[in-house]
Amino acid sequence: VVLPGRSSGPFPPPVMALGSRSVVLLAVLAGAVALRPPRQVQLGHASTLRMAAEPAPAPEAATKPTYGGIQHCGVLVSSAEAAREWYQTVFGFEDETHLRPKKLPYPGAFMRAGSQQIHIMELPNPDPTTGRPAHGGRDRHVALTIASLDALKPRLDAHGVAYTMSQSGRAALFCRDPDGNAYEFMEEPQLFEQ
Repeated sequence: VVLPGRSSGPFPPPVMALGSRSVVLLAVLAGAVALRPPRQVQLGHASTLRMAAEPAPAPEAATKPTYGGIQHCGVLVSSAEAAREWYQTVFGFEDETHLRPKKLPYPGAFMRAGSQQIHIMELPNPDPTTGRPAHGGRDRHVALTIASLDALKPRLDAHGVAYTMSQSGRAALFCRDPDGNAYEFMEEPQLFEQ
């Protein structure tokens, strides 16, 4: 609360700032109700004190961010070169490592999976790579759409990669790479029809 003092010449009058107990007492004496003590006092021009404004209200719904989708995801591997080869051979991903910034201080690769990229990073893995759930759907995983699982299953079988089908009955397959990263491939042929 700011109370004006007496003016002394061309300068603004001095101001008295009261503490929160004085504010409540003054409000009671004046017949007003003080709901809460002031949060903070800010110095203003000359000797004027002003109370800080209340926090701004939450932004309106119209100012929500507009998202386009997941551009890429990153996975940790023990060998970027071995993983790059495996992702190309087994999953059939395209190698886009030429797009990877040369300044990155660790080995890695960029792999194209449809309209998304998988960023392979050869870094220490803080997570256990063994003892994970057999079904990747019960673990953190990357989910990708695929036109047909029939094109992927023979590749997995040929390389001895174990997989499980979705337990919900959807046309979806779960498997892991050699470093234990789980992937879900969801069959959605309608996305690829013209």
